[in-house]
Formats: sequence, C-alpha cells, structure tokens
Amino acid sequence: MKERFDVLVAGGGLAGVSAALATARLRCKTALVQDRPVLGGCSSSEVRVNIGGSGRFNPWGRETGIIEELFTEWRSQASGKASSTNIDSTWDLVLYDKAKREANLFLFLNTSVRKAVVDDGVIRQVICEQLGTEKTLHLQADIFIDATGDGTLAFEAGAETRIGREAQDEFAESLAPAKGDGYTMGASLLFHAHDAGCPVSFNPPPWSPDFPSDEDLPFRIHDNVKQGYWWIEIGNPPFNPIEDNERIRDELLRQLLGVWDHIKNHGDHKAENLVLDWIGMVPGKRESRRIIGDYVLTENDVKKVPLFPDRVAYGGWYIDVHTPGGILALDKPPEPSFCGDSTVVKTCLPPRPYSVPFRCLYSKNIKNLMMAGRDISVSHIALGSCRLMGTCAVTGQATGVAAAVCKKHEKYPRQVHEEHIKELQQLLLKQDCYIPKVKNTDQKDLAREAIVTASSSATLRYQEHDGKTVINPGVGGGIHAYNAQEGGKKELNARRSQLFPISEDRIDSVSLLLESHRSEPTELTLGLRNAEDVWDFDQKEDICRVNASLPPYSVKWVKFQLNQSVSPHRFYWVYLEPMEGVFWHCSARPPLGTTSGRRILDIWKRDKIAYAFRVDPPSRPYEPENVLSGVTRPEKWTNAWVSDPCTSFPQYLDLDFGKEVTFNSVYLTFDTNLNLVYKYIPRFFRAPECVKDYELFYWKKGKWDSLVKVQGNYERRRVHQLSLVTSEKLRLQINDTNGASSVHVYEVRVYNE
Repeated sequence: MKERFDVLVAGGGLAGVSAALATARLRCKTALVQDRPVLGGCSSSEVRVNIGGSGRFNPWGRETGIIEELFTEWRSQASGKASSTNIDSTWDLVLYDKAKREANLFLFLNTSVRKAVVDDGVIRQVICEQLGTEKTLHLQADIFIDATGDGTLAFEAGAETRIGREAQDEFAESLAPAKGDGYTMGASLLFHAHDAGCPVSFNPPPWSPDFPSDEDLPFRIHDNVKQGYWWIEIGNPPFNPIEDNERIRDELLRQLLGVWDHIKNHGDHKAENLVLDWIGMVPGKRESRRIIGDYVLTENDVKKVPLFPDRVAYGGWYIDVHTPGGILALDKPPEPSFCGDSTVVKTCLPPRPYSVPFRCLYSKNIKNLMMAGRDISVSHIALGSCRLMGTCAVTGQATGVAAAVCKKHEKYPRQVHEEHIKELQQLLLKQDCYIPKVKNTDQKDLAREAIVTASSSATLRYQEHDGKTVINPGVGGGIHAYNAQEGGKKELNARRSQLFPISEDRIDSVSLLLESHRSEPTELTLGLRNAEDVWDFDQKEDICRVNASLPPYSVKWVKFQLNQSVSPHRFYWVYLEPMEGVFWHCSARPPLGTTSGRRILDIWKRDKIAYAFRVDPPSRPYEPENVLSGVTRPEKWTNAWVSDPCTSFPQYLDLDFGKEVTFNSVYLTFDTNLNLVYKYIPRFFRAPECVKDYELFYWKKGKWDSLVKVQGNYERRRVHQLSLVTSEKLRLQINDTNGASSVHVYEVRVYNE
C-alpha cells in the first residue's frame, strides 16, 4: 500500500495525538501511526500513568489547548478517579473518537515504523508494518513528526540522537554526573487492587523476589496498598531501554509480584481482603533516545526560566531525575529528593513555568523532521522536568501547528523558525495554547479594537455571609465559604505569604484572619513585596514592613496599617514572619488569580490555597476589558472578566467595534479552573466556573438579534462559525454557569476568515 500525506506523525501518545489533531484541524492531510491498539501512550488504559505537568505545582498552571479539551471531555463522562491505575478504557475511547472525527486525520493503529527513506537530508517516505493485516505500508509526507518516545523514526532516518547522561561540564549542569554515561531513567509497571470483602490469599510464583520486611524495601513508600508504585522501575543500568525492552518488562513483572507478596504476606499492611484486579503488561517508559535539534534545553533553562524569543511551549514540573537502576538499586533512594539532603531537595522544588524554544522541536540534520514528547532536544537533567505528559502534549501541539505553517509556506521547520516564528506563536495562542509572556497581537482579530463593557464585575473582597466569611463569592468556583472547620489553618512555623492583584494606586491596609494559641499578646511582622507575575515570590526586598498585635487565645482579623503607594494593575504579596502558636486561616479554593506560598530552605514554594485576607481599598481585578488582555489565564494579571456574584443571571459582555465590521467566526475562552490538578479532578466533572448556557447576539436595526444559542456547555474553548454578519456590536449573554454564582470569561476573539 502506498499513500501520500502532508504530515505524518509517528507515535500515538499524548504528544502524537496532540500533534496530529492540531495539524489535521489546520487542513493538512495527516497520518497518525501508532504501534499499539489504543492511543494515549503511557496515559492509556494499557499503562495507566496519570497525566502530570506544570499545573501540579504552579497555581493556574495546567496545560491548555488540545490536552485540556481531551481531559475535560473525559472527566465529564468518566465514572472513576483520574489518578494513577484508575484510568479506564473510556479515556482510550475519547482519544480515538477525537481522532476519528477529523476528516483530515487518517489513523493507523497496530502499525510500527520500520524504515525511513531519506534523500539529501529529507525524509521521503517511511515503511511501516501493520500487525494483523500483515500489510507493508509505504507512507509519504512533506513533514514528519517523531512522537515515538524512543526516537524510532529519527534513528531510522539518520537524525542525530543521544542517549544517557551528559557530563557535568558539557552544559554546566550542577545535577549532572562528573562523567557522562549511558544511564537512563527507567520504565515502571503498575498494578491495581480492590477490597474483595473477605480474606484472599496470594501465593507468589517461584520466580518472584522475596522482600520479608519493610527494611528490604528501603526508601520505597508503600502505604497506599491498592495502587501501583512508580518506584517499581528498571532502566540502565543494567538494561538498555530499547534493546532490552522485553527483558525490562519481564524483570518489572517479577519485581511487582515480589512487592505484592510483601504487601500480602509480610508485615501488617491491612491487605488481607485485597486482591489484584489489574497488572500492567506494558511498561511506562521515562527515557531512551533524545533527538538533537538546533538547541538543547538544559537544567539551567529549567531553573533560570529564560524567555526564548522562539518559545512555543512550556513546562513546570520539578527536575525529577530518578536513580539509575531503579528498584534493582535498593540501597539508594528512588529519586534524589527522597534522601533528605537539603542541597538536593532544593533542586527538586518546582520551577515557575519555563519556556521551550521551537529549536528544541526540529532535527538538527534532517530537514523535514520535527519531534514531540520525551524525545525532544533536551539534556538528561532537563528531561527530568519536561518528560511529563502534560508538557509532552503541548510540545506535540506546537509541532502540529508548526507543520501546518511549514505546509502553508512550503518551508522546512528551520525556515519557519527563521522567518515565521511570530506567526507560529500567534497561531498557537489562537488554538488556546499558553506561551509564557506572549500575548495575542493578531491583526485579524477584530475584537482587539473594540470597547468592552459588561453588566457587572466582581470585587476581590471578603464579606460576611450567613455567619461565615466568604472569599470573593463565585470567584474560583461557587460560593467560597470560609470557616476554621471548612478551610483549615496553617501554623506560622515558616514564613507564609499571600499574593493578590491590586487595581488601585495604594494599599491602606491588609487584614489577616489569625488565631493565637499563645498565653500572651503576640507582636507580628508583615512584609509587602511586588511580583512580576502570579508565580513570582522571587522579589528580595520589602516595600515596607509593619507590625500589629494579636491578643492571646483569640481568633481575630488583625489589621496591618500600610498606607503605601503602589503601582496599580499588578500583583503584590504579603508575608508573615514565623511565630509558633499562631495560625493563619485558609481556604482550599483561592480566588482567581491569587497564590499563596511558604518558605522552604530559602526558596518560596507556591501553594494552591488562599490565606484569609482583606485589602483596603478593595481591588477590582476582574473588569470586562480583561477579555482583550491577550492572555487566557492568570499571569501578569488576572486576565478574566468575572461578574458580580451578588447579581443574578443573565449577565452580558458587549463588544462595541465603533463602526460596522463584517465577521463570520467568534472564539470564546471560558474558565475550567486551571488551578485543579489532573489526578484530582473528580468523576463526571464540569467546572462550576465554566459557562453553561449562553447566547451570542449582534446589533441590528436598533435591537439585539440572536446568532447562536448554546446550552449545556462544559468546554473551555468554543469556536462558532457563522454566516457573514455585519454589525457595530456583539453581545455575549450568559444565562447560567455549571454551578458558580459568577460568570468567568478569559477571552473573546472575532474574525472574518
């Protein structure tokens, strides 16, 4: 069989799926070649690794674009948890369904790339073998994307690749070994168990290892005995992650059964009634080949967070480099942060969202080859951060969109970098991707010149409601009732901080809800600092420091009088010095665009809670003009319109173009709460903040005329293709949300396309 495509994507994990969907939606005939019967790679029901990424540690940091679309769809219909080993085949079906819905996407499952035909540094075709049909496929394309994880296509094409650890002096990486070697992070095999309601015995096979006591599994935490453990991991040494793939699977299965024998038959793990109901037979890989591009991302790029001019994606996981040998190296912790050494632990604290340059996503020596996922151009140390599947997905979407730009201009990826990088960045933003500190500047977006007004907007404030303190009702999801039982409290056993947006040019006072367990009055010190963005606790100098007193054995709003002039429309944060026996009340559901933090080993760790605070004068950071900020998440500002929670539905947002304009498409971006972590999003979930029922109107002959009416929405991004409309005004009317008392809208775009 021979067939020609515009783009061929090899590998059907989240990177490959995102790449293929992105390029197919941009009208490129696309082949997606996957060597397994299901899509999703390590996230599939075959492997069941939960998705991780920047959103695990960075407030408002979850990945958007295609991965958000896929995950939102799955959680809206899934009955089980999203955490590891609970993933079921409904996730596989969501991915398959999304692929099958695209007319330009041609799916080849159970098909592996075996050979690449290359001429003058250009891949002309790949030769694939399809299991079951016993067919040999000759697939031609203009652009190829390697999302195989193992860099299989790149290797067959003669692309420059590397495997293993670089020496410390190659990239000046503090975490790299003094001498380079072939060591890699390993693959893991997971399991799942359930309570049978009666005692169930387990007799291990004679070929499994014996772990008689917990001391025989040092550093390996196994208190949650119903699910598998990532530390059942094996890599190099002693096995090559590609050549020894089958031996790795066999050894992992042997070790897994030995661990289960330990849980069932040694020590008191309260596992008498537990029975295995699933054992993975496909290991989840972390590392093998990496394809070298025009730039190699390193440890220093992850930690220092430079803004590359050609940035097209981002990451935000900590540098999570596992111990060589995995479970076969039982004398060592499975990853450095487990050792408790403060120097090492500091390196494992998560970075702010860092950018990934486009130069890491195309091959250095094969002209029409790009890469996405864990085989992109990074060092071994940087891979410890950007190998997470959320990050892999956004690099995949970046290459998919780049492939479409290549096709449009009949250029190779390096030429796109040199001549069309701004076009690529803007197209990615239009597809709901996030690129750090890149705004919408699309000249074709008619909304950018409009004047925006709204029916109401929220104030960042505390108020009394039914005897409870409410944190900005409706902002961040529903009524955020706070009290000591509901929200909890944190002792000031370290510096603790709260970041918030300030719309005014002064801060007269900040009040904090504090609780004293001390027998005498306590003098507390508060510092005020500014922030570059919602993740920034790096500022070193105080704008001011003030003191206030907390009475003994009390729960009290304590006012810190600042009387400080500030720059409006930016973030500030306050912190309290440590004080034993004093607690700061908090809520698990922070207002949109706020962040808290605590000081660990001289580094601020960002948290996803909100400490109880009031600011005077009140801040109004949720005005309607935010929908034209060009950014669709909290970053340097909140970037969202939020309606007043005390006003009823419907609420509306009006765009006045100042003259008649003609348009045929409207792009809407709603709020699906990017503060939530993938693995903790519940079943049948529809974000309360997300707009549910809405209608688009246009101004016609002195009245509003309906264009589109939608009910039951739960998606973050909606694109409405219309017949040509000519009007001076556009209205978005929201009739209901999925539970919140406020409307949340990040962006409105309007086009004639």
